[in-house]
Amino acid sequence: MPESPPRPGGLTALLRPRSVVVLGASAKKRASGNDVLRNLRQAGYDGDLHVVHPVARTVEGLEALPDVGSLPGGIDAAVVSLPAPAVLDALRGLEKAGCRSALVPTSGLDAVTAGEVARFAAASDMAVHGPNCMGVINLTDRVPLWISDNGITRLPAGNVALIAQSGSAAIFIAHSTGPVRYSKIISTGGEYGATTAAYLSWLARDPATTAAGVLLESIKDVPSFVEGVAAMRAAGKPVVVLKVGRSSVGSLATTAHTGALIGSDAAYRALFEQLDLPVVTDYDEMAAVLQCLSVPGLPPAAGTRIGVITISGGQAALTADLATDRGLKVPQFGAETVRSLESAMPGAPGHNPFDAGASVEYPDGGFQRSVELIAADEAVDSVLVVLDAQATMTDEETDYEADEFRAARAVAESAPGKPVVVASSSSLSVQPRCEEQAGPAVPVLRGIGNALVALQALARNRRPVSDGVWPAGRWHPDPEALAALKEEVVEHQGALPAGLTRRLLALYGLPLVASAVVPDADAAVGWADEHGYPLVVKVSSPDIPHRSDIGGVVLGVSDGAALRQAVEDITARVGAARPEAVIEGFEVQQQVGADSTEALLGFVADPVFGAVTTVGTGGTLVELYADTASALSPVGPDEAAALIARTRLGTLLGGYRNLLPKTDTGPLADTVHRLSLLGTDFAGLLTEADLNPAFVQHGTGRVLIADSLLVARHD
Repeated sequence: MPESPPRPGGLTALLRPRSVVVLGASAKKRASGNDVLRNLRQAGYDGDLHVVHPVARTVEGLEALPDVGSLPGGIDAAVVSLPAPAVLDALRGLEKAGCRSALVPTSGLDAVTAGEVARFAAASDMAVHGPNCMGVINLTDRVPLWISDNGITRLPAGNVALIAQSGSAAIFIAHSTGPVRYSKIISTGGEYGATTAAYLSWLARDPATTAAGVLLESIKDVPSFVEGVAAMRAAGKPVVVLKVGRSSVGSLATTAHTGALIGSDAAYRALFEQLDLPVVTDYDEMAAVLQCLSVPGLPPAAGTRIGVITISGGQAALTADLATDRGLKVPQFGAETVRSLESAMPGAPGHNPFDAGASVEYPDGGFQRSVELIAADEAVDSVLVVLDAQATMTDEETDYEADEFRAARAVAESAPGKPVVVASSSSLSVQPRCEEQAGPAVPVLRGIGNALVALQALARNRRPVSDGVWPAGRWHPDPEALAALKEEVVEHQGALPAGLTRRLLALYGLPLVASAVVPDADAAVGWADEHGYPLVVKVSSPDIPHRSDIGGVVLGVSDGAALRQAVEDITARVGAARPEAVIEGFEVQQQVGADSTEALLGFVADPVFGAVTTVGTGGTLVELYADTASALSPVGPDEAAALIARTRLGTLLGGYRNLLPKTDTGPLADTVHRLSLLGTDFAGLLTEADLNPAFVQHGTGRVLIADSLLVARHD
C-alpha cells in the first residue's frame, strides 16, 4: 500500500482540514454550530464532516455522535460552539481523542473559566483558536469555519489575508473593500492559543496570500509578533495594521511628565515604527491600503514624495494641503519636467500638483504625456491622479473623464517602476465604469485622504526586520555597582531620593549638572562658595515630583543673600501648598542653559513591551508642546539619532531657518541610548524616568541634565 500523506498539524489543520467535527449544532433550532455546517456544505466542502450531540440522532441530516469519545481518531478541526461552562471539558475530550485543532467561538467566559481555558491552550499540542471569535474562512480552498451566515463565506477568492481580533470588524472590512479579494479571513478573538502572530507566520508560507491586513486590539507576546512580521517581510508580503482600543501604557497612573507624554499607544507606535509597518486609523484607510496591496505587480514606493496631477485647480490645492497634513512630500519637479509639462499642456504651470485643466489647449494625448513625465521625474516616488469617480456620477459625467482614466492605465501598464493610483475626489463608493476605464493595474481609491494614506503605506514594509539581538560588544555598567543599586531601588516606592537618582544616572554615564542636596541655607551657601554662582535652588522632597508647579524652584540666584532668601521663600511656598510634604533639604545646582535648548528624555515601563524611551522638546510646557518620539528599549545610538530627527527639537537643532546654530545631536543621541539601557536593566523596578530639562548646548551639542525624576514600582 502507498504511504498515507502526513496529516496536517496546528493551524494548517484548522485552515485546511480534511475532517471537521461540530459541537453545538442543534437538532431543533438554528444555532451557530448549524451555521458552520451549512456554510461548509454550501461551499462544497468534501472532507469528512461529523457532528456531536448528546441526545439527537441526526443534526442537519448528519448522523450525530453522542460524545467526542465516539469520534474516529485524527480529526483535523473541531468547532466548539458550546456554552461557556462546557468548553473546557470539550477541549480536554478532543485533545484525548487526538484532534489537531479546535475553534472556540464561545463568548462570556467568566474569569475562572477563562483562566483555565487559557492555561489549557498554552499547554496543549492541539491548536486552540479563540474564544469569542467568528472563526476562520479559507476562501482559497472554500473551507468556511464561520459561525454566522453573512455572505463573506461566499466571497470570491483572492490574494489578501485579513486577520482581525474583532469578528464584526472582519465582516465590515470584507464587505467594504470594493475590488479586494481575500485568500483567508481570520477572526482571532481572545487569542488564548492561536494568535495574530502565529497566523502571520503561517501566511508567510501560504502561496495564495501576497499581503495581509491586521486589525489589532492587543499584542500579548511581542517577540512572536516580530517573528510573524519578519516572516512576512522575508517572503515579500506587505502587512498593514489598524490598532484599536488604545489605552495608557501599562495602565499607569503617571507621576512623571514622560508618562503623560508617552500616552496611550506609544508602545505600539514605537513597535510598528521599528518594524516599518504602515498604520492606518480607520476602516476606510485600511480598505484603501488593501486595495493597493491586492493589485498584482503594483510596485512599492521608494519614499513618500508624490507627484500629483488633476484637471482641477481646487483639487490640486486640496491635495497639496492634505498631503502636507499627513506628512507626505509634494516636491518641485525638475526643470526639464517643468518645461516638458508646459509643452505637453500649454498654459498650465508646470508645478506640483499639476493642474492639467489649466491648459488653454488641452491637446489630445497631453494628459497621458503629463502622467508619463511626472512618473519619470527623479523627485517623485509615486503618482497620484485625482479625478471624479464617485458612484453617483451619470454615464455622461463618467465619460467626460474617460480619457484621463485610460491615460493613468496606459502609464501604469508601461511599468514605470512607481505606483500610479487614482483618487476619487469623494469618499463615496466608486463608479464601476471608472474602475473599468482605469483597468486592473490602477487602483481607484475612495477619497483623496485615503489615497494619500495608501501611498504612505506603499513606502513601508521595506526595511529588514531586526532579530532583536543587541550588537556584540554592547556597553554594560559595572555589574557589582549595578547589583548594589538594584538592591537599593527595591527598598523604595514612588519617586527615588535625589541622591540615589544621581548615582543611578551616573552609573550609566548620563551627564549631570553639578549639584548637591543640602539640609539648610548655611550648607547651601557653603556649597555655593566652592562652586560659584549663578545657581538654581529646588526643594528636595519625595512627596513633590514636580517642584516648579508649587513654587519649589528659584532660578538665577546670584549671591549668598539671594540664596538664603530663596531657601526661605521655597520653604514658605511649599508649606502653604503642600503642608504634609516632608522636606528633606534643598538641591543647589549650577545654572546652565543661556546658550542651550531644553530637551526632555525619559521612559515608561510596560509589562508587555518593556521600557518605552522617549525624547523631545523639554521645559515647563512639555505637555503643551507634546513634541516627542518614542522607541522600544534598548535604543541604539543610530536609532536614537533617528528618533531625535523625527521631532521638532531635532529640526530646530538642525539649524531650522537659522533660529539656532546648527547643533551636533550626537551627544543627545548617546544620552538617549544610555537612558534606554538604564530602563532595560531596571525593568520591573522602575516604572518611569523623567529627565527634564536636559540642556543641549548650541553648536557642540553637549548635554547637561538639570532635573531628573526616577519612579520606583508601587506594589
